[in-house]
Amino acid sequence: MDRLTIKDIARMAGVSHTTVSRALNGARNIRPETYARIMEICRDTGYTLNAAARQLKRSDSGAIGIIVPDISNAFFCELTRHLEWLARQKGRNVFISSSFYDYAIEDKNIRALMENRVSGIILSGVGDQTYLRLRDYLGKVPIVFLGDNIPAGMVSQIAVDNYAGTLMAVEYLLSLGHRDLVFLGGRDSSVTHRRRHQGFLDAASAAAGVRHEIFTMLSGSRIEDGYRTGLAYFSRCAEEGRPVATGLLCISDHFALGVMQAAEESGVDIPGHASLVGFDDVSFAALPRIQLTTVAQPKEEMCSSAVETLEGLIAAGGKAELQRKTIQPVLVRRNTCGPPRQQWHRS
Repeated sequence: MDRLTIKDIARMAGVSHTTVSRALNGARNIRPETYARIMEICRDTGYTLNAAARQLKRSDSGAIGIIVPDISNAFFCELTRHLEWLARQKGRNVFISSSFYDYAIEDKNIRALMENRVSGIILSGVGDQTYLRLRDYLGKVPIVFLGDNIPAGMVSQIAVDNYAGTLMAVEYLLSLGHRDLVFLGGRDSSVTHRRRHQGFLDAASAAAGVRHEIFTMLSGSRIEDGYRTGLAYFSRCAEEGRPVATGLLCISDHFALGVMQAAEESGVDIPGHASLVGFDDVSFAALPRIQLTTVAQPKEEMCSSAVETLEGLIAAGGKAELQRKTIQPVLVRRNTCGPPRQQWHRS
C-alpha cells in the first residue's frame, strides 16, 4: 500500500520508526521477535515489497534471485548452474529456490527475494497461471521470464520455440519412414507442453497416411511419470491387440528415460520396434547406454540472454523497454531412432 509510511508501520508494530528503518535495512542489532513482528506487518500490508522496490530504484544491491519449478530436474539444474555461473561473472550474489510446481510457493519465493532486496529476478514459472500473481510485482523489481508460461508483453521473456522443436522431431521420424506416431506425456496447465502438442498434431496431420495420437495419463514430466505412462501405453496396445507406434515422442528427456525403462520391461525394443525422441537434451541423454535422440534447448544461449537482459533492466532502473527473444531448438540425432524394422507383438 503506497500510502503507508514507515511511521505507520512503527505505530502498528509498537516500535520507533528508526527501529523499523533499521529492520528494513538489514540491521542485526534488533531483537528477533521485534524483527519478526515488523516483517509480518510489512508482509501483511505489502509495505516491505514497496520499500524494497524504492530501495532498488536508488541502488543496485548486487544480488539477483533465480526461481525454477524443481531444481532436482536435470534440465532446471543445468539451467540454474549456467545462470548462477554467468551472474557470478558479473559480480552478483545469487539466491536460488524451487517452487515445486506450486503457485503459492512460487509467490512466497518472489516475496522472500524482494524482502532480501535482490536487484532482479530470473523466473521459470509453474504454469499458465503464474502471471496472475506476477502482476503484483510489476514495476517493483526487474524480472526476466524463462519459458512460455506468461502472456507476451508482460515482462521481458526468453523462450525456446517449442512448437518448432516438435515439428523438427516429427519431420525427422517421417523422413525415416515412420507413419504411426504417438506423443507421450504433457500437462494442460503448461503453455510449453501445449505448444509441443500442437507442433506434433500439426506436423503429423499434414503428412499423408500418418496415424497419430497423444497419450497422457499423468501431469508430471519426471522419470517415474514416463515409466508409468509407458507401461500404461504398452499394456493398452497389448490388451487391444494393436502394434506399438513405431515413432514415440516424449514431453521431456526425463519422461523419455522412464518410457525406455517401461519399453524394456514390456519387451519393446528401442529402436528395433519403436524409435524414441525426447525434448531438452539434458546431460544424461548423451550417456553411452542411453544415447537418446532429442530436441535440444540451447541452455547456454538461453541463460546468457536472460542474464544480459536482466543486467540491462537493472542498469536502466526499470525504465528499459521489455525484451523478448525466441531461441531456435536443435535436433540432436543419437541411437534411439532408426527406420521402421519390425512391429512389436505381445509374446
